[in-house]
Amino acid sequence: MPLDQLPCVVSRVDPPDHCRFEWQAFAELRTDRPVGLDLGAIPWSAINAFALRHEIIGEEFDRFARLIRALDIAERLYIREHNTSGNS
Repeated sequence: MPLDQLPCVVSRVDPPDHCRFEWQAFAELRTDRPVGLDLGAIPWSAINAFALRHEIIGEEFDRFARLIRALDIAERLYIREHNTSGNS
């Protein structure tokens, strides 16, 4: 599902300024999900690689990883709840 169709995006044109980096990171990282019969989670290795590239370490990494995981879970739950194809 395109990000621009998620309810949280439809109701807000732009994310708050303090979340733009994380939002863009999520948009990039969501393309690293494994391909299969079900929508898989963004791999930790992808989150870690992105963080290393952008020098996100320590407590800042912990916060970043939690936020990306939360966005990932929310998107996957939304997609599963609104799946009209009959697949899970």
